[in-house]
Amino acid sequence: MTSQPQPKITLYRGWLDTGKYVWSPFVTKLEFRLRTSNIPYTTACGSTSSGPTGIIPYIELSSPSSPLPEFYGDSSLIMKTLIDREIMKDVNARLDGKEKAIDLALRALVEDKLYFFHTYERWIQNYYTMRDHVLWQIPYPLRIIIGLLAYRGTVRKLHDQGTGRFSNSEIRAFIKEIWEGINGILVESKRKSRDKECFWLLGRAEPTEADASVFGFVVSVLVCDAGPESRELVRGFPVVVEWVERIHKKWFPDYEVCEGIPRHR
Repeated sequence: MTSQPQPKITLYRGWLDTGKYVWSPFVTKLEFRLRTSNIPYTTACGSTSSGPTGIIPYIELSSPSSPLPEFYGDSSLIMKTLIDREIMKDVNARLDGKEKAIDLALRALVEDKLYFFHTYERWIQNYYTMRDHVLWQIPYPLRIIIGLLAYRGTVRKLHDQGTGRFSNSEIRAFIKEIWEGINGILVESKRKSRDKECFWLLGRAEPTEADASVFGFVVSVLVCDAGPESRELVRGFPVVVEWVERIHKKWFPDYEVCEGIPRHR
């Protein structure tokens, strides 16, 4: 890591919930990487309309050597930028070829597959709860109009992507299968781990990018009121919940506990 003064990082999370996890798994994924890399940052609300890529999260880098702040969007691209600028450690650099493939597959499983199943559960099956949370900055009655447009866009997107072509029971089965797979990996990792604080998906002494992504999705499920079925499902995997509890205790002790994570263990 460079010894040059590091820029100030502001993370825009989309909500004003200071000291709390937010519903977006990608926000928590990025916070996980910042905290496990011991990188200081502050949080702010922001919005999709003001972000550089039109999505949450995004960051602002402010440096005394630069007259203007820099903005970067998309959690994966943000992390790549911070790694390239030697601000953040490349935690996957020492993985062998097989480990890199497994890590990539786990990230794709949750970010490119599970994400759409959760989107269906939240936006289609629990629309009003999701609408009022995501569009909290928009007053009535405009929220009703914008929400309807968002709903129609989501239905179209999910149909084109493929998720919208399945039945509720089929999507529910897909979600269960994914969480059973993640639970199986964590059960094995815990069994082999000698670390009394945390254990990690690939069984290494330190977390990899996959841990950041999966942690973001587990927390998202536990805090999101628009996904009650997934919340109950995940809470039924004790090792998954314990994994999150341990990470929360070590890296997010200042954050309010979420459903399934007790204040003290």
